[in-house]
Amino acid sequence: MKTITLTDDQFETLFDFVDERVEDIVDRSVQFQDSEILEDWEDLLDVHTILGETKQEYERKLEKARANQPDMEW
Repeated sequence: MKTITLTDDQFETLFDFVDERVEDIVDRSVQFQDSEILEDWEDLLDVHTILGETKQEYERKLEKARANQPDMEW
């Protein structure tokens, strides 16, 4: 297992890049009715899933922190 530390901006840039690529891959798979395209990019789809879960977890923690400290400037 590896740990990567990114700034919020770096994470958003990475997530947006991967998200755009995955969207394009899925669109091509649908357009050509070819599920092999998804199989060929399975590793990137897995990375996209991990990044999405990480983003959701971060957003949940941020919302909880904001609820616990409403007077703090975020």
